Amino acid sequence: MLDLKVVGGTLVIPGTGRVRAGVGIRDGVVAAIGRDDQLPAARRTVDAAGRFVLPGIIDPHIHLGVRASFEDEAASETKAALLGGVTTVGVFLREKESYLPIFNRLRAAIDSRSSVDVVFHATLCIPRHLDEVPAYARDLGITSFKMYLCGVTGIIEHVTDDFLYAGLCRVAALGPRAVMAVHAENAMLVEAGIAKVKEMTGGTLADWHEAHPDMAEEEAIMRAAYLAGRAGARLYVVHLTSAMGLERLRRIRAGARHVHAETTSAYLSLDESHPMGLLLKRFPPVRSAADVEALWTGVRDDTIDTIGTDNVTSTRAANQPEKGIWLARGGYGGLHTHLPVLLHEGVHRRGVSLDRLVEKITAGPARVFGIYPRKGTIAVGSDADLTVVDLDLERRVDPAESPSRGDFSPYDGMTLKGWPVATIKSGVLCVQDQRFVDDRLLGRYLPRAA
Repeated sequence: MLDLKVVGGTLVIPGTGRVRAGVGIRDGVVAAIGRDDQLPAARRTVDAAGRFVLPGIIDPHIHLGVRASFEDEAASETKAALLGGVTTVGVFLREKESYLPIFNRLRAAIDSRSSVDVVFHATLCIPRHLDEVPAYARDLGITSFKMYLCGVTGIIEHVTDDFLYAGLCRVAALGPRAVMAVHAENAMLVEAGIAKVKEMTGGTLADWHEAHPDMAEEEAIMRAAYLAGRAGARLYVVHLTSAMGLERLRRIRAGARHVHAETTSAYLSLDESHPMGLLLKRFPPVRSAADVEALWTGVRDDTIDTIGTDNVTSTRAANQPEKGIWLARGGYGGLHTHLPVLLHEGVHRRGVSLDRLVEKITAGPARVFGIYPRKGTIAVGSDADLTVVDLDLERRVDPAESPSRGDFSPYDGMTLKGWPVATIKSGVLCVQDQRFVDDRLLGRYLPRAA
């Protein structure tokens, strides 16, 4: 007997397409796929008639513990993720000391408090990190890393080119499953842009955009791709923001498949004219409406491989927009609204294929980060993480309905079309109609082999 089966829906399987079939689940994995009337009996049945059944959504890029404790956000933000149909996340760790002594505490927080599965990406900031890369892969199961080509004042320093190249060589030595992520901005061009805007006493999101010029993103992508090619390493450009950066990536990827690219649901939906102003300050900035449209072309033509959130949960009080452009702090949560925003802005407003979009938020990140086909598809033997979507369902965004500790969303009051109506994690129906029906904490850390 099956533990659970999902019937009546249309499966959206990356690389295969849409399939009218049911899914049978046993012991947390997919045990059968077939006609509804041919599936074995199950203890529980989910009726997905008229809905699409997707692999559990993977957000490859979130941060925990920036404005609150790691442990508390491991609980609150992953619960918000599950409510939004996200079942696996990639968490960026950022420490100025070795990760080895603290790793067990971080893993324990995930294994005991998370609602979704987690892979860790380790930010490489100091020489000791470079020396320990082999140990991170061998002992901790971390095969993805990050460097900031442009830092964030008071939070993290940018790395020099020689440090970047040394890190790329360390990652290349781990083998083809390892990958280096980069925050791609030219630090000196950003410093010059900030100085220029300060002379004009700017104070808007458009000014923040000008302080981080598009050219800084494009140049950093070129430099990182060149060094990665010389080192023989895979490169992952996080949170792509600009048409200029996209076009440069398009040219690079025409002759080099070692470079992967991510954008976020924020950069695909928000621009510098947003009425919330400096409350939406982030690093890098949201840019123009033309940049938003350009990024969607990158989704359509596969220049962009993955879509995440770069989630940094914060509150209105913590962001302090009233202090102006230079003192306001950035960050806002986006896990609960990630999928609805993409369905609303991509499928409904711009006619992006649902199949293409699903690839970017399931199989794409699973392949890049070495967890495919365990995650990112619907196949016999894969983890039974499923997200059932009603493309026609309209709901108004209200942060009070989310378990996140954040108290605002860029989409406050907006009616979005296309929402998850059921989230199945590890074979358990956890969320139905935006309500938790099973509150077991099923999230686990996922170690990966180099």
